[in-house]
Amino acid sequence: MKQTLDSWNQDVANKKDPEFGRSTAMDYDLTKAPYYAIQIAPGIHHTMGGVKINTNTEVINTKGEVIPGLYAAGEVTGGLHGNNRIGGNAVADIVIFGRQVGNQSAVYVQK
Repeated sequence: MKQTLDSWNQDVANKKDPEFGRSTAMDYDLTKAPYYAIQIAPGIHHTMGGVKINTNTEVINTKGEVIPGLYAAGEVTGGLHGNNRIGGNAVADIVIFGRQVGNQSAVYVQK
């Protein structure tokens, strides 16, 4: 675990992840304890469908119009992903669309 934390902290400091090529979501190091770890195994759970969103995570109404100030991400969403979602893809949705919701809603409230 120490080796993993040291590697992560160095990557965050350099803003470069040579192992995985990551360039986003590297805003925080892990230099302050305590830390907790658990062993996990793959599992599939998924809720298909939900409110329709666009690529800016704005919720679309039944007329195909953006609902101003309403953003969504994760398993509450649908439409953008088509009719099939493979288990495990939701992890990317959480990171990418969750961050997008935060960015877009912050811009909206500053208007």
